[in-house]
Parts: sequence; C-alpha cells; structure tokens
Amino acid sequence: MKSNIIIHIKDFRILGLIAALFFVLQSTAQAEKERLRIGAAYTKIMDGPVYLDLSTSARIDRTNVDVPNIDLEIYYEVDGAEFILGEVRTGPNGNARFTMENLAKIKPDSTGLYILGASFGGDDTFRRASRSLEFREAAIHATLQKQDSLNYVSATLSDVALDSLIGDALINVQVKRMFKPLRISEELLMTDPNGSILVQVPGDIPGKDGILEIEVVIEENDTYGIVKTSLEAKVGTPIAHISTYDQRALWARSSRTPIFILIFTGVLIFGAWGLILYLFINMYKIAKN
Repeated sequence: MKSNIIIHIKDFRILGLIAALFFVLQSTAQAEKERLRIGAAYTKIMDGPVYLDLSTSARIDRTNVDVPNIDLEIYYEVDGAEFILGEVRTGPNGNARFTMENLAKIKPDSTGLYILGASFGGDDTFRRASRSLEFREAAIHATLQKQDSLNYVSATLSDVALDSLIGDALINVQVKRMFKPLRISEELLMTDPNGSILVQVPGDIPGKDGILEIEVVIEENDTYGIVKTSLEAKVGTPIAHISTYDQRALWARSSRTPIFILIFTGVLIFGAWGLILYLFINMYKIAKN
C-alpha cells in the first residue's frame, strides 16, 4: 500500500514537471514572436461615411517596417462588452480602411463616448495585438457669407451628444486641390467660445468656372478625432480655357506642324540628296575618263 502511494506521488511529480516544461516551451515560443503595432485614426465626413484608418508595423532588427496582409477584427465596446463589426486586411503598405455609412451601427456609453477597436489574433510570426480609440461625436456646420463684397466661410463646431458648442478647438479651412489642399485660414485658428470661426476666401484662387470646393476640418483632435465638411461655392477665378488644337505648334498634330520646321526639314532633305547626286555624277565622269 505504501509503495503504491509512493508511485502515485512520483507520477504526480512527473506530470507536474511535464506541465511546467510545456508552459516554459510555450512561453519561450511566444516570446520569440515579434510584437505587432496597430495604428488607428477615426474620421467622420459630414453627410457622408465614417471610417477607421488602420496601419500595422513592427520593429524588426532595430528597424520599423510595415506589415502587410494582417487580418484585423473590428469591434466596438459598450460597458465592457465587445461587439464585432467586421474584418479588414492590410494592404502591401500595411494600411487598411474600415468604412461605415454612419455611427448608427455602433452605440456610445451613457456619457456619449464611443469606443472603436481593432484586434489581431496572432500567428506564427506575430503576437496578439489590439488597439482601441475613444472619441465623442462632433458636427461641423459651414456656410458661405458675403460681407462688404468679400466672401467668408462661417463654421460652427458642436458636440452632438451634449448638444453644446465646442470652443478652443483647432480648425482648418482649406480649398481642395489635386495633390494637396490649399490652406486659406491662419496656421493656428481656434474656435471662439461660441464654437464659431469666420475666414475670408481670397478671390484669386483659380477654379473650373470659378467654383471652389472649400473644406472645414478638425484634424486629429484628442476628443473628437478627424471631422470634415465641405461646400462648393462660385467664389474663385474662372480658369480660361485656351485651345491650340487648330494652331501650328510643336505639340500639335502632324497636320499642324509649324511652317518653319517643314521648310527647314525640306532644305535638309533636298540638300542631302543633292550632295549624293553630285557625288554620283562626279564618280561617273571619273570612271568615263
């Protein structure tokens, strides 16, 4: 009986050693995996979509590199409970965008605070990772005003849940261009205590038929994220369309080649062939004599 008890005790010790060894090996394997970093930015377009811009990167061999083809699970959180919204995969540059029509799909907490997040379950190379954002919903209302023959953009920033105006918020007014927006507001423009701003629109900005697309943006606000609205107004300088299609120019079609090029080319061609003909005539005379 006593020997049986000793055998059982030894069995328990062996099982404990095996379990401890398995735990150490698992921890070592987990430690060898790289740490994945997830970046996230929330953007709201007034009367448009809401999207979450995501990026994945890692520090490998002391160098920060973008990590492509990472499957991220998007969720929102309310009172400690998480609800799945969908999945998205990062592209070749490690970036991805999750788009929603509006914020109606997710719910805030009792204070009006939204929590959006992205999580990664881990794989053979990277450990599990997650990133969440907390923000409140803001709204921008922009209009065009005219005072003393000058055009102005007036905008008001408000907190939707609190139904209150937001003062001392950094805001930009810019004109949409092909490559980079043209800022027309001052560098550090803040909303007044009434949540409003007033910015003059220069009249010398060119636009098709004089129409400009003006954007009012709060960028990377710690409380409200990125919020953008835009309006179109005919307050710019019309672009004069000058066509040279029927004019003789270097960049025109072949039938509209400039006259001096035709003459110069003809002189070169006839001169070259004339020289060749002259040589043949002289060679013939020499051979005859």
